[in-house]
Parts: sequence; C-alpha cells; structure tokens
Amino acid sequence: MSLNRPLHSRAYAAVAQPRRGAAALLVVAGASLALCVFLVDSFTSLQGAVAVVYLVVVLLMAATGSRRAIIGSAVACMLLTTLAFLRVHGVPTLEPAMRCAVSLAAIATTAVLALRNRERMVTIAGQARLIELTHDSIFVRDMDDVIVLWNAGAEQLYGWTANEALGRRASELLATAFAGDRVKADAALFRDGRWEGELIQEHREGRVVIVSVRCALLRDERGAPRMILEAGTDVTTRRAADAALVDSERRYRGIFDTARFSLWEEDYTLVVERLAELREQGVVELASYLEAHPEFIREAAGLVRVTDINEATLRMLGAHSRDQLIGPLDRFLPATDRTFGQVLLTVLEGNGLAEGETHMVNLKGERLTVLFALSMPLGTSRYDRVLVSVVDISDRKRAERALISMQAELAQAARVTALGEMSASIAHEVNQPLGAIVTLGEAALRWLRRPEPDLTEACDAIERVVHDARRAGEVVHRVRSLASKEPRQHVHFDLGALINESARLLEGELTQHHIVLEVDIARDAPMPRGDRVQLQQVVVNLMGNAIRAMSAVYRPRVLLIRGRASAEGLLVEVEDSGTGIPEHIAPHLFDAFVTTRGGGMGMGLAICRTTVESHGGRLWATNRSEGGAIFHFTLPVAVVEEVRA
Repeated sequence: MSLNRPLHSRAYAAVAQPRRGAAALLVVAGASLALCVFLVDSFTSLQGAVAVVYLVVVLLMAATGSRRAIIGSAVACMLLTTLAFLRVHGVPTLEPAMRCAVSLAAIATTAVLALRNRERMVTIAGQARLIELTHDSIFVRDMDDVIVLWNAGAEQLYGWTANEALGRRASELLATAFAGDRVKADAALFRDGRWEGELIQEHREGRVVIVSVRCALLRDERGAPRMILEAGTDVTTRRAADAALVDSERRYRGIFDTARFSLWEEDYTLVVERLAELREQGVVELASYLEAHPEFIREAAGLVRVTDINEATLRMLGAHSRDQLIGPLDRFLPATDRTFGQVLLTVLEGNGLAEGETHMVNLKGERLTVLFALSMPLGTSRYDRVLVSVVDISDRKRAERALISMQAELAQAARVTALGEMSASIAHEVNQPLGAIVTLGEAALRWLRRPEPDLTEACDAIERVVHDARRAGEVVHRVRSLASKEPRQHVHFDLGALINESARLLEGELTQHHIVLEVDIARDAPMPRGDRVQLQQVVVNLMGNAIRAMSAVYRPRVLLIRGRASAEGLLVEVEDSGTGIPEHIAPHLFDAFVTTRGGGMGMGLAICRTTVESHGGRLWATNRSEGGAIFHFTLPVAVVEEVRA
C-alpha cells in the first residue's frame, strides 16, 4: 500500500479481489499471450530468451487475485518453456540450456513474489474490512491535514459520508479543538509516534461531540512522517454523566456538611460478611438468633465503621474534630442497646430503611435520646457508604417529661378544686350513713334499756351501724385517693362498679336536676386495666359536665353510659340530652382554660384527655342530632385484653 495517494478503505477489497468479469478477461489475455510466446519460441529463429515474456502471463494471473491462477499459470509457462526448448534444440548445449534455466527461474521467482504480494493484499483487505466493521471512528490524514481514509464509524460519529470527507482538511471539517495544549500533543505524537487524549469536535448537524482519540504517526521507509491515523470514541454522554455525577456529589457534600441535623456515613461491609457467615452456618431466623444471642448485636455494632460525619454531629457528640469520631460505631451505643438489632434485620432482609428511637452516648458520657433513619442499599450492592441521619430529641424528651409533670400538677389542682365543687354531694353521702348510724345507735339503746332487753333487735341495729360506718369510711377513702399525689398503679377493675361509685358521688346532683341515669355495659366488653382513681376522675368529670349541660333544658333528662368492645379495644360513651357543644367551642374543646361555664376553670376536659392518652387511648366528642352530646374514650387492646387469658 502506498501512502502518497488518497485511499478509502473500501478500495482494498477491490485491489485484493477484482470483479468476476475482469478476472475472466485477464485469464483469456494471459492464455493468449502464453500461446503466442510458445509459438514464437518454438517456430522462429529468435535467439533471445523469448520465454522471459512468460513473466507477463504470470503477472496477469496475479492481477486476478487467485492463488490457483498464479500457481497454474506459472507451472503452465514453465512447461511451455521446456517444450519449446526441447523442440528447437533437441540435445541441449550449454548456452541454450542456460537461457532456458534463466527463463524457468524468472517464471518461478515471479510466481513466488506474486503469491507473497497476494497474501499481503489479502491481509490489507482483511484489515480494511475490520476498519469498516469497527464502531470506533477511524480516519487517516496526511501531513497537510487532508483526510485520505474515512471509515463507517467516522461516518456515524460525525455525520459526514466518506465521499464528503475525503480530500477535506480534518481540522476544518470537524472544527477540532484540544481540551489541553495542542503544541504539547503534537510534540508527543512526533516524539513517541502515539498520543492519546480528548478532542472537542463538531458533528455535521452543528452539535458538539467530545471524542477520546488515539493517534498513531505512520512513517515511510526512510522514517519520514507521512500519515496520521486517528481512532476515536464518542464520550459525550459519558462526560455529561460524569459531570452530572460530580455535580450531584458536590450537592450531596454541601447538604451533608451544612445540614442542621446529624448525618453519618458508615461502612457495613464487615457486618454483611458476618451475616453471610451466619447464613452459611444455617441461621435462617435472624430475629430468633439475636434473641438467643444478644451479645451478637454488640459484636456487629463493633464491626460497623464510621467513615464520615458532618458538623452537626460534632456538636451533638461534643467532639472537636472528625478524627475523634471516625472508627467503630459501638463506642456511641449504650451497652444495653438492642435497637441495632432492627438494623441487622434490615440488612439481612433487604428492606432498605430502618428507623426508630434509640439512645447514644456522647464523648462526655452523657446519654442522648435520638431518632435515627438508616438507608441501606437494596439488593447486591456496596455497603461501604450507608447514610444514617440522627436527630437529638433529648431536650424534647425532657420537655415532655416536664409537661407531663406539669399536667400532673394541674390534674392534682383540678382534682382538689373538683373536691370543692363536689362537697355538697359528698356531704350528703357522708351525712346519710352518719345519720343512719345515729338513728340505729339510739334504737339499739332503746332495745337494750327495756325491762326485758331485745338482744336480737339490738344486735341487728348494731350490725347496720357497722355497715354504714364502713360505707362512710369508703367515701372518705375515695375522697383522699382523689387528692393523693402518690404514683398510680394499673390494675384490672370492674367498669360497672366504677360507674356506680361515680354515680353515688354525683347522686345529689342527679337527684337535684331530676336526671335519669342509665348504664349499658355489653357482655363482651373487655375488663379494663389502668389507674382506677384517674379513670374514675375521667368518668366523674364527664358525668358532671353532662349533668350541668342538662340542667338548663326542659325535655327529659337522661344520662346514658355505655361500654362495649371496639376495634380499638374498650369504648366508653357518656351521652346526655343537654345543650350540646357550641360550634365555636368544638375545635378547642379539649384545650386548657377553655370552658362554657362562667365559673369553670377550663381544665377538666384537658386533664381527661391527658389521662386517657396516658393510658394509650383517645378522647373525642360529637353532638347528637336530637340534641345533647356524646363523649367517647377508648382504651387500646394491649391494655384491656390481658384479663381474657
């Protein structure tokens, strides 16, 4: 192949394998020439080495590109040369024999060279076909930057066909711009014969393409540079993806470093490997395994490595630098922590997200209450960059405890205040057994002072005195329980009995306002478990509100208390036929200091809601269509169903 003329790669195939018609013409021409040479050599008196002309026949056959044609023509020409020699000279002499030998050697040598040239052309044609088949762009330009070869990959990459590109300057056609220093690139190419880098070029449609190129300098037999072969791959999409990834990483790093809450990057690789070992050992139920081997949770926490943290984490843990926190995770978890077991289950089951509330220990040894959320990669992936967000809620928890304490104080104050409002009914209830005691005591004395004492009647009167005295003591005990600040203990109790006791406390008001009390406790209603005194205060408060709501109406006054099972556990409803809940009060009904009574404190319903929610239930109210209101509160199944066992 000559490097000093423009070539397109498709030309190699034509050189190596002419068309079938042209090959046939070459065969005919060669055969005709061989016959003419044989006739001249055999029937004329020419003394020159006419047989040397057979070389032209061999060359004509070589032009067909057929190995068989080359070998066949060479053998035929050598046979014709030998036959002509024997016919003309008979017994050979030295000089004619030498001319014949030279002719035969020339024919053989020409055939060998033709075969070698054919192999080279076949190799070149194969390489040309590879250049055509490759998806990479390949083109060759001479030292004047003129394109002399342009493959299909270049057509696809740049949009220019071979006919349009051949003969044009590459830098002008492609608007080539170097990402780096062009002078250094050219110096490296001419010094080393190779150069690799990226070029910014232009597609036929005008859009910019980024091409990763590999250039090779082709030299002639004297070592002078003649051509430059340039192979390129379109990396525009890849570079855009890389730029997007870099931008995304920059944004992530900015968010990570400046977030006001704690962010951690952790390496779970060793944990995943340890869990894989457990699977190989036959552990299928990890939850059961962790319950039986709680020490494994601590071991796994020690395998987790903290690889990066943000500024908020430094402040939260009281550290001065990241180096103080980089390392094993177990340093920041209490020895009794079991929440990390949830994270292990997330890793094993591939759920992707683990979150919850746990405790951490800062560098001062202080215990922090935190909320955490851990994002685990899904499926088979790398586990060396797991993101964990942590929010310190220690102050919130302290505020909640202070709020609960304050609510307890308010509840205590409200109960004491309620005692004053209930004093009339309490006095009535206490006075009734006390009056009975006095009456029965006097009757017993009269039975005993008779001339003939009636001991039976006296004993009966005294027994009734004892019964009423105990009843008065129970009333006093209940009043003291309501005013007591001692911690409550949850116990199972009979809801019907609690309602009856509450009704006795309010018996005076029920009678005064001519209110009919109805109690409807379903047979399948679960027996509640809770602080009996606090829940009785809820019932008393709701009943008292219902009584006051009905005091101003003239229709039948009915106070109905129902208890039944529900989806949430036990449902208790206090229903009245009073004035109902005003629309402007309804949204704030359970807020503190909201009241519909002129002399009320507005704490009763707020305390009731706090009490019910502290038991895991909820309290709400609705209006009846026919007038009046219904207050509902629930206790969850987890609290009430234990007694069913």
